[in-house]
Amino acid sequence: MQILDINQKDYDQKRPIYEDIKIDTAFRKISPKAIGFYVWRIQNDHVEAIPKEQYGTFYDENTYVIYSASLAGTISDKNTINREIKTPGAVIERYIHFWLGANITSDRSKSAAYKIIELDLHLDHKTTQYRESQGHEGIRFLSYFKDDGMLIQSGTDPSSYPQFPRLYQIKGKTTPQCIQQKAITWQHFNCGHVMILQTSSILFVWVGRSTSSCERIYGLKIGTKLKDAFKIPEIAIIDDGYEQSMSSQRKEVWNGFLSLSQRFVQPLALTPSNADIVLKLYQCDTVNGVFRVELVKTGALDQADLYGRDSIYIVDYFCNGVWIWIGRSSHKQNRAEAMRHVRGYVIKKGYPASTPVARVIDGLEPAEFTSLFPNWISSDVNGNSIKGLSEKFDALTLIQRPKLAAQIQLMDDGTGDATVYQIGAEDVKEIPKKYAKTFYSSNCYIVHYQISCTSENNISTLSNSIKNVVYLWIGSSASTEFRQTGEAFLAEMCNHLKKNVVQVRISDGMEPPHFLQIFKGGLIIFNSKSPGGEGITNIRKYPSSFVLKVVGNSSYTCKAVQVSSKTLYYPEDCYILKAPDNEIWIWCGQYSTGDSREMAKSIASILGEYNLVMESNETDEFFNSVGEKFLKQLKKTHGNIVTPTMNVALTWERQRIGLYMCSLEQEKHVLCKIFGFTQKDLRPENIFLLDAGNIVYVWIGDFVSNDDRMQCWDLAKYLITTHPVQRDANMPMAVIRQGEEPITFIGFFDNWDKKYYENYIPFDKIRAELETPGIPVPVPRGSVHSDSATGDDFDRYQKYPLDMLRGDPANLPASINPTRKEIHLTHDDFVTVFKMPYHDFEELPKWKQVELKKQNKLF
Repeated sequence: MQILDINQKDYDQKRPIYEDIKIDTAFRKISPKAIGFYVWRIQNDHVEAIPKEQYGTFYDENTYVIYSASLAGTISDKNTINREIKTPGAVIERYIHFWLGANITSDRSKSAAYKIIELDLHLDHKTTQYRESQGHEGIRFLSYFKDDGMLIQSGTDPSSYPQFPRLYQIKGKTTPQCIQQKAITWQHFNCGHVMILQTSSILFVWVGRSTSSCERIYGLKIGTKLKDAFKIPEIAIIDDGYEQSMSSQRKEVWNGFLSLSQRFVQPLALTPSNADIVLKLYQCDTVNGVFRVELVKTGALDQADLYGRDSIYIVDYFCNGVWIWIGRSSHKQNRAEAMRHVRGYVIKKGYPASTPVARVIDGLEPAEFTSLFPNWISSDVNGNSIKGLSEKFDALTLIQRPKLAAQIQLMDDGTGDATVYQIGAEDVKEIPKKYAKTFYSSNCYIVHYQISCTSENNISTLSNSIKNVVYLWIGSSASTEFRQTGEAFLAEMCNHLKKNVVQVRISDGMEPPHFLQIFKGGLIIFNSKSPGGEGITNIRKYPSSFVLKVVGNSSYTCKAVQVSSKTLYYPEDCYILKAPDNEIWIWCGQYSTGDSREMAKSIASILGEYNLVMESNETDEFFNSVGEKFLKQLKKTHGNIVTPTMNVALTWERQRIGLYMCSLEQEKHVLCKIFGFTQKDLRPENIFLLDAGNIVYVWIGDFVSNDDRMQCWDLAKYLITTHPVQRDANMPMAVIRQGEEPITFIGFFDNWDKKYYENYIPFDKIRAELETPGIPVPVPRGSVHSDSATGDDFDRYQKYPLDMLRGDPANLPASINPTRKEIHLTHDDFVTVFKMPYHDFEELPKWKQVELKKQNKLF
């Protein structure tokens, strides 16, 4: 095993002496029993409170301490009202961040590290601590400023730099940051950023072609704010590659600071992938005064790996964060030194200085930490388990309460109309309702379900925006041809239904609750080919004898699955047996529940008349009927007692559920996680993934291009395979469209507003209200293409400098087709080279296009 000793030279701060720590006067004003949000700037050896109206504005030569306290399960941010909580037993979650500007001195960095120790001591060490570096902030920190973004100025205060001219860079797909640049140069320009050039006469907003809608809208918002604040007469919106389209007067002002003859815009930088990052767990100890870490596990982690009330562990997720976990009984000196030790670990490993680090206390673990573990059982700081939902709910009750509907994943009570289709290699056949509850694992099936909306069950009053759910069920041994036919039929049926439809892909053995509810818990799955081959299943051709294990104990958790004769039979289960003499038997283990036995009866009734026997009370008739094999298996299980468990995977706790914004960068999927998500985060221009643990929803905004829509299933699979918690790649996936969200989706959002998007104003409309008429506007870039193009698509392609495209083809990115280099020119470069816009060029005969490209060294 790997062992590392963190020596004195590996630390970037001195060891704090617990007894010598003195709490800053400003911190003493904070009540441990209050919720609120505070920001302080560190000045020498003390902190200064930042006025609330300045929250979100930082200076890159300063360090700050941010303290957020909220009731458990809620999130505080810069809009939170500070107040005392007097409710007995209320649990308050406390988070301390210290933020380091990109240009701070080492002394200021050390001061910040000491200050959080003081605040932590004042709060009795019941906090989570984070180290935040400019440009590498964690998702929780960014969520505090999500509504208005972050403004990062150069220097230490407003007087550090003159008002004119200034250059700002805007980046951040979920929480945009407007960052002042120290120098005005083309080197800061990247097609993935929005830039603001602030002059005394014109405020320019330059829009990179690869920017997100969030960055573009924020660019206009902050640009308008700066224009008004500094009384600048005019605002001009300039598009990447269309700079020459500016009026002569605007070009003259622009050239005075950024000469267009020296234009250089870097291509989109590729975001590092999490696919190859492996979690590592280190156990920590102090040996002869030296902090030692020993690697104890790599790969998937379990909560049980963190054992020992006085233990210390480091969880290493590389660039995604390094966590130090402190046992609840560990000495207070260890709590005070934890951040110093984890920083020493980062330095020893040679990780970037900006690597996020955090300290967590046993029993107070935040959602970002627990989401690295598959089955985290929350407990309080005293070690008492926090019980989850165990009460049973009627399906109708659930759908009237979207939060519970989302947790249990029930859209309705299953009383709507359902049509089942069996998939062949080349054809699809409808199955009569009489036989529609029997599936075979070598086949695929389509289930078209129409949501029940009758006045009797009052569903029409709920916020369910869909009418149809189309499931594709894929058998565990189904052929590739069957799968492909099923996927094509799923898409075809949803296109035919057009609106108010959700499409779901599920796999044998991973059926979600609503799918089982459709069959009232009576789904039967045989591990064989259907008797009719690719034709319609015939119940009269069931296997001559079989054993079905009843899984689940309610209509939305229950099904019957064929098991082999070698399967062990446990006393908490129920089994349905068809004997060679055609008798149907239900065998109930002595520890089986009444609910399980009732579901077994319901399923057995589908097969015909049945007899029920209890374990230890079997009759001779039963044993004579089922034969010796079953009797031998019963003897093997003698004495085995297994606690009954829920057979349908439950959704994660609300805090662990993740929302991800999706984008394509150089033809690679990039997922950006949003902490503390709300409906406002779902932007119509993008695709989002909601990972609930047992299902992944793909939400498609109205303005998403058709090319990007085709990526939806691949995006869901990418999330599942790259998530730190390993899960079956065949887990359920659902695709939903904006305005057609089922209650099992909207229940994960607080205060969902069905009319929210009626008032949504996209970037193009905001732009139209601000800019001068007559200026050419390019087609918004939706995704990166690499081969063919049309006139309308030209602006969607990644752009590169002319000299690069004319250079050695071996040095070009792999996404560039050497015969189509011209589509990677900017509009201005294209017109300069070919003396015509791309649309006119496209109208030319192919031979003429090739001739012009050869003449201009682009072929």
